[in-house]
This record gives sequence, C-alpha cells and structure tokens, in this order.
Amino acid sequence: MLQTLRKSASGLIAKILMALLIVSFGVWGIADVFRGFGSQTLATIGDTEITVPEFRQLYQDRLQRLSQQLKRGISPDQARALGIPDQVLNERLAEAALDDEANRLGLALSDSEIARRVQENPAYFGPSGAFDPAYFDRLLRANNFTEARFVDTERRFALRQQLIQSLGGGIEVPQVMKDAVARYQNEERSVNYAMLTKASLPALAAPSDADLQAFFDKRKVAFKAPEFRKIEVLALTPQALVATQKVTDAEVKADYDANLANYGTPERRDVQQIVFPNEDEAKAAAARIEAGTSFVDIAAERKLSAKDIDIGTVAKTDIVDPAIADAAFALPADGTSGVIAGRFGPVIVHVGTITPSNIQPLSEVADQIRAKLQMDAAARAVGLKYDDIEDDRASGAQLSEIASKIGVPLVTIETDADGRTPDNQPVASIPGRAEVLRGAFAADVGADNDPIRLPQNAAQPGAQPSGQPGGYVWYVVDSVTPPADRTFEQAKPLVLERWKDDKTAEELDKKVEDIKAKVAAGTSFDIAVTDAGLELRAANGLKRGRAADGIPQEILDAVFDTPKGDVGSAMAEGGDSRILFKVLNVDIPAGAKPDEKLVSDIRQGMENDLMTEYLVALQSELGARINRTALDQIVGADAVD
Repeated sequence: MLQTLRKSASGLIAKILMALLIVSFGVWGIADVFRGFGSQTLATIGDTEITVPEFRQLYQDRLQRLSQQLKRGISPDQARALGIPDQVLNERLAEAALDDEANRLGLALSDSEIARRVQENPAYFGPSGAFDPAYFDRLLRANNFTEARFVDTERRFALRQQLIQSLGGGIEVPQVMKDAVARYQNEERSVNYAMLTKASLPALAAPSDADLQAFFDKRKVAFKAPEFRKIEVLALTPQALVATQKVTDAEVKADYDANLANYGTPERRDVQQIVFPNEDEAKAAAARIEAGTSFVDIAAERKLSAKDIDIGTVAKTDIVDPAIADAAFALPADGTSGVIAGRFGPVIVHVGTITPSNIQPLSEVADQIRAKLQMDAAARAVGLKYDDIEDDRASGAQLSEIASKIGVPLVTIETDADGRTPDNQPVASIPGRAEVLRGAFAADVGADNDPIRLPQNAAQPGAQPSGQPGGYVWYVVDSVTPPADRTFEQAKPLVLERWKDDKTAEELDKKVEDIKAKVAAGTSFDIAVTDAGLELRAANGLKRGRAADGIPQEILDAVFDTPKGDVGSAMAEGGDSRILFKVLNVDIPAGAKPDEKLVSDIRQGMENDLMTEYLVALQSELGARINRTALDQIVGADAVD
C-alpha cells in the first residue's frame, strides 16, 4: 500500500534510494564488528536504530514481490547471489540516515497535514471518486498496518522527501549543456564511402603445415577444447507421435465434407426470395407463377425492389436457413420454387445463373486430410503422454526406459555449450535446442531436470490445433568431459579456419591503409577508391544513432569522430568487412533544439549525483554499524524460500 502511495508522490526520494544501490558497503564504511547493542538491533546509523523484526519484514516482503514477478520461489542462496540483502539494507540505511538528519534539523509534519495527504491520494478514493474512510481502513488491515503505524511511516517518508527536495528539487540543466545536446543530436554529415569485403581481395595462398603449426603454437589457449557434455534428450512432440495415430476413411470423408471450401470453389447460384406474411398469400403467388406470371412481376406487384429480394451469388453454406438452401440448390437455372416453410415465414425462391463447382475430388486430397487429422490427434495426445511420463519419472524410471515404453526415440548428443560436437560440427537439430543446452550446462550429472515446454510449431513445421502445446523435452546429463588442450592435429581444421580469418582481416586492413596513403599523397578519395576496384557510394543527411543510406549503425560513431575533409575507416558486418569513407560536409541546422526527454534524463542524472554525494557524506558523518550475525540469520535459515 505504501508503494502505491509513494508512486503518487514526488519521485525524488525513489531516485535517491535507487542511486544508493550502487553505493557499496565499502563506501558506507560499515563496521563488521558489532558490540554493545541489544539482541534485537540489526544496525544503527547516527541515533537511529534498525531492528531485527523490522528488517526481517522488509526482506521477506521484497522476496515475496520478486517471487510474484518471477512466478517462482527464490531460495536464500539465490537471494544472496542477486545481492538482495545488501540492496534492502542499503535502502533502509539510507532512509534511516535521512530520518536521523530530519530529527536533528527539527523537521516536523502535523497530523492534519498527514490527513490531507492521505485524503487527496487517488489510491484511497472509493467508487464515489472521493476519499473513502472504509476503503482506506480495509487497505490498512489487508496490509497489516495499524493507523498509528501507517501515520508514523508516512510522516517519516514525507520528512525525507522534504529534506531531499530542498537539496535537488530545483536543479536546471545549464543552457550551454542544452546547446551541446542540440548540436550532438542534430548534427548532419555527408560522406562518400566504399565497402571492402572478402570478395574484393585476391584468393589467399594455401598455408603450409609449418605455417599452421606456428600459428597454432602462438595461440594454443584459443584452440583449447571446451567442456563437453553427453546429454540424453527425450522430445515429446506431435511429430514424434504422429505415426502412431490412426485415422479412419470415414473420418477423412467427414472432414472433407465439412471443409469443401478448402479444396476448391463450391457451386454458387444467383438466388432471390420473396417472404410472404402468411401461407395463403404465398400459395396464391405460387399458383400465379405456375400459370405463367414471372417471379419478377410478383415482386413488382408487392412493391419490392431488387435489393429487397436479392440474396446474392452465394454458395449453399452461405444461406442461413437450411430449408431455403436445400430448395435453392435443387432448382435448375432460371427456376422458381413452390412455397417453402422458412424461418421467418412462407418463402418462394428463384434461381438465376448457376456457376458450377470446381472442387478437388476426395481421392486427390485424402492423404493431405489424413496427415492433418493425424497431426491434430498427435497434438492432443501430447498432453496425455506428458502425464504418463511425469508419473514414470516420479516412480524413478530412467529416460531410456520411458522412451522405449512410449515409442519415442531417445537422442544422445555430445556437445559444448555452443551446440557443437567434438569434431566442431553443429549438433543434430533437436526441439528446444537452446533451452536444452542452457539447462544441461547448468545441471549436475544425473540430476532430475524440469521438462521444457515447447511453443506451438517449435519442433518442426506442422499443423496443430489452437491451444495445444508444441510438446515437451526432457533431458539428463550423462557425463561431463572437462576442458582440455588439443593437439595440433586435433585442432587443425579450426586452426586453418582461424588462420584464414586473420589473414583476410590483415589483407582488408592493408588495403584500407594503402588507399589512405594514396589519398594522403594527393590522390583524390574518389579516384583512389575506384582505382582499387571498389564501388564509390554516397550518403547524405547522416545523424548520430540513425542508420541511413546503407551506412550501418555501428559505423556512425567513426563517421562522427572524423573531422570534415578527413578519411576514416571502420569495421563492418561483424568484422568481416571494412568501410572506408571521407567526410564531405558537416552541418548543424539553425535553430536546432535538444530532445526534451534527453534533457530530462540529464537533469535526473544531475539530481542523482548530487543527492548520492549528499547521502554518502551524511552517512560518513553519522557512521553505521551492522550486526552481521543477525543479518546472516535473517538472509540464511530464516529467509523465505
């Protein structure tokens, strides 16, 4: 509840506390030795004390919120690894330091002002849109607050806010900095450039074994074999079960009949109808039509326009009323029905032009339909098999036993963390490959790991009914081969690949430097580039942070670091290519203004810097000590798992 209230208040105090998360206990200067305090004291700063029950409640509340966000529990070890105890204690020490300083300065807030703040907070408004005391009381009780405790907590928060705002609330970004931001953001540049790729180089001469051996000897560590793990993988997917699903010819025929539109164009007819108020009028009209009066004349006599009687050019399934549909599609072209008992009264139907159907016969699409129905059935079977597998695992069965029982192959792979085999080939494709590798390299040998749920179509392409899982993958680490040095012969393919990459990079850099040298000697950039057999390109209106005209984003920094008229270069395409450019023009549009969000971020950064310095100085003056034994008990055995 207090979090809700604080979201409605100024964010300065929150900025302070978040900034303090980067201030370590080393900066705080907290003593590890704890003497002369009561057993219920966790820490002190100045004259302010943080009690064990208070911190335990704050810490458990933080773990509970994080668990809700992550949708899983957090163990004490995980909490310590994430630094949560230090974060919570740092925040509380910062608050305590401000409380102590507020008391020293004699800051105060009346009960009436607290009441006004609460009554004006929309978080406590009831359905009427105004403060609701009953709703407020329910919130207090739901969050284990008494009114007295809430008032005390809110008063201390308000005084901290008052103290901090007096320090950093009025900071303004200097105009000279705003002007610099405007120049930085709006500066535009124009360049001529060329791309140097592997294709622009002559073929590399094949290295000798001696060359490769020397290359290997200088870089043995780079060719060290990584850790490999042998992993057993059981993938339960619709594709793995599809062959076991039986579909009858009757089921294929039923699906075909229900989805004829999927297999071509159905017969369509121009259909018109006249709905009569009663059966007598309908029978009289039918008799006249049978005697020679046209359907159109009957409609005209009843003052019905074309849109009143026209259903349109429709397929049989487009007509909602089955009786009318059956009658309309039983008539010949330009035929008129007798009286039909329609849903909304007696009807006479007339059919104009008939467009024949163009539907693939069942014999041509039966295999396609059967495959789809098998896949649908397999997808539904995944959930049932999942329960069976989990029951077997709970009873101690091994994955190999389970795979044999359900008729799904068990795949064994030996791989490094990047998914490559000992001979440097990519491992065979398995469903959930990335998740399996990530989990397997964090698991112990033989450990029972949670299955990975696959999203729909994650395993292989294939139709699946909406809402069905894509499958599940179980895995277990069978053995671990630790990292080891490779001999030259073992590493030779990798050495050759690395040698080619390095030589290509050297040749690209040499070509770039050769062109730069020609330009420095007086050759124009354009001529030097074209003489090197490269395509000259132009890019105009370039701005920082915005890729344009084929100039990759990562190269813009180099363009904007190069003075006007100079030639520069940078890596491109992940280091496989180089870009060589000349800055032709630099322009800052007149009246350019900085982005307001960036200015706001700068202002916030200045506030945070100032307030962090203030708090660090304040704690240095007040001093802080903690009861490490009590802290370890709270974040260890007493922590919520």
